[in-house]
Amino acid sequence: MNHSETITIECTINGMPFQLHAAPGTPLSELLREQGLLSVKQGCCVGECGACTVLVDGTAIDSCLYLAAWAEGKEIRTLEGEAKGGKLSHVQQAYAKSGAVQCGFCTPGLIMAT
Repeated sequence: MNHSETITIECTINGMPFQLHAAPGTPLSELLREQGLLSVKQGCCVGECGACTVLVDGTAIDSCLYLAAWAEGKEIRTLEGEAKGGKLSHVQQAYAKSGAVQCGFCTPGLIMAT
């Protein structure tokens, strides 16, 4: 397989079906950001900071270390999928009420890991 080849990834993101194309070595964080899901931050890119945390089939993962190819058939949830009908999730409400927000860069990852 040469580097210009792409693979097709069918998955669900925030409850919506997606068919995406990416190079085999693309990190999930990069693919999600390309879809406009900018809550997924690219901080350290080595799985240390947690700013890229998303849920894959309900499990929190560092999306910078998770290949997009592994998302085939998976349910992915980002911070954008947490609010329902314009209403913040219970975790988002608790963060806002307690003033637990940081600078905003790592807060999405913290919420997804909570």
